[in-house]
Amino acid sequence: DVVGYSRVLCAGPLVFVAGTTAGSDGSPIPESCEDQTRQTIEIIITNLNKVRVALDEVVRVRMFVVDIKRNWEDVSRVMNSYFANVKPVMTMVGVAGLIDDKLCIEIEMDAVRK
Repeated sequence: DVVGYSRVLCAGPLVFVAGTTAGSDGSPIPESCEDQTRQTIEIIITNLNKVRVALDEVVRVRMFVVDIKRNWEDVSRVMNSYFANVKPVMTMVGVAGLIDDKLCIEIEMDAVRK
């Protein structure tokens, strides 16, 4: 590993998902922020499944969004499609940029195993 971190770390019932972006699984980065958000959540779901944690166990979501005034509605729409019945606490922060100029969102999640 170049950076040396875990994508998902479990500490007892607590589960922490590191900052994740579209393309972090090696797939192409979609152009739209809506599609990047969807792909990022799917990557996170895949990693949560590896430690036997479901999306309905997520309790906190942190989103770092480039050009937040332009992208917040698209991001919110996608987040609601995944979390409409879960309602974790969420924070959306506007940032100047991410590690790749094509990226518009990075997401972290915390969960508690049931």
